[in-house]
Amino acid sequence: MPVASKTLAAIAHAMEADQGAKFRALQRINLPLAEDAYREDEKPFRGHLGASLLGRECAREIWYGFHWVTRPHFEGRMLRLFNRGHLEEARFISLLQMIGATVWQHDENGKQFRIKGYKGHFGGSQDGVAQGIPDIPDEPCLVEFKTHNDKSFLKLAGKRVEDKASPWGHRWEGGEGVMKAKWEHFVQMQIYMGYWGLRWALYMAANKNDDDIYAELIAFDPGQYNRFLDRAASIIDAAEPPPRISNSPGWFKCKFCDHAPVCHGDRLPEINCRTCAASKVLEDGKWFCAATEQEIDEELQYKACSGYTLNTSIKAKV
Repeated sequence: MPVASKTLAAIAHAMEADQGAKFRALQRINLPLAEDAYREDEKPFRGHLGASLLGRECAREIWYGFHWVTRPHFEGRMLRLFNRGHLEEARFISLLQMIGATVWQHDENGKQFRIKGYKGHFGGSQDGVAQGIPDIPDEPCLVEFKTHNDKSFLKLAGKRVEDKASPWGHRWEGGEGVMKAKWEHFVQMQIYMGYWGLRWALYMAANKNDDDIYAELIAFDPGQYNRFLDRAASIIDAAEPPPRISNSPGWFKCKFCDHAPVCHGDRLPEINCRTCAASKVLEDGKWFCAATEQEIDEELQYKACSGYTLNTSIKAKV
């Protein structure tokens, strides 16, 4: 795994040189720009199939999410964790700017960089693009920022071992790297790199337990990019849910899936336009109602009309 050693060394040296003064000053600018951390509205479902989910093992889980089968609900602790992840993006950007890199977070309209793919139903938003990263100083790269708990960080980066010969004072041993430890993140970056025509991504991870950071360079893989674009298209076009990864409700991966009560149990899907048998996918991110023979208004998709009929294939046994 190609650790971004020059970038990590530059960050370590810059922080120590002025004891974090420049880093703190940059946060005053960047933290207010972390839009997702401060948004007040919260829609009950994601409107598109997200690139961040495309690498998940179970295609049925992804299809269920796209068809709004289960309404997401999180306890306060998880919501605070999500918010911390959004705030961490601004801290990472401050670190990169502190060492002289240029980071673009927004497009010409001041909006977060977003992609739109197959039939307008596939998409995602990325953390930014950077130029002047010490490990690849002469070309722009995607930047992706993530937070990890101690167990996840250890699997990704490995055990921290003090090493005076290392340019940033330590090394990691036994880590698996992004491709093995965080496949979903790897796929997400491949989609973004392919869309924007970038050859490299800089993946930066923060350990929430001790604030250690890890950085890895990810090369663009056109084969994986095309493979997962095809997967997105097949899931979006599927009239019925794909096969589940296991027919056993006790399978450990199924037990932690939000859709398990519907997929394996007796719970009925949420009642909305996307779980109705009459709804069909259209181009340009739109949906069509075969019962009313008209396009479904985006805001009305969250509800269901008096003609709602459950798409019984959602409860398929295989």
